[in-house]
Amino acid sequence: MKFATLLYIKNSKGEYLLLERLQEPNLGLFSPPGGKLHIEDAESPFACAVREAEEECGIKSQPSDWHLKGIVTEKNYPKVGHIMLFLFEYKKDFNELPAAFKEGKFHFVHPSKFEDIEFPETDKLYFWKFVLNNDNFFSLSIDCSNSPYLCNVEVK
Repeated sequence: MKFATLLYIKNSKGEYLLLERLQEPNLGLFSPPGGKLHIEDAESPFACAVREAEEECGIKSQPSDWHLKGIVTEKNYPKVGHIMLFLFEYKKDFNELPAAFKEGKFHFVHPSKFEDIEFPETDKLYFWKFVLNNDNFFSLSIDCSNSPYLCNVEVK
């Protein structure tokens, strides 16, 4: 199983920072920035959020700047396998569009425009609904083995 973070970062207009991916997984789709935990170094999910925010977005932060919004497990995610994702929300506004890099190009997108955006299927079906409409911690367990994907939800 792989472990990774997704970082939900907003600007002062309420737009989310999204990466238009130039690499697999999710080539050609939009997703929040983030990345894999360095398990071999016993990196915590919060430390990973801080590191990935700086590496991908140039955001210098500390663990207290991040709120753990939810945890998602995806069984047999296409081209990845089993993965557990820690979804973090940045507690501050971030208004600077980061430079493009090898993984993709950044855009700020308002949720009202999400219907025009190509997201990974599980993000479109499940993630954004809980990130945008839920103040409570949530946990999703998604089985991607067959389409349509099956999801079990727990909201605390």
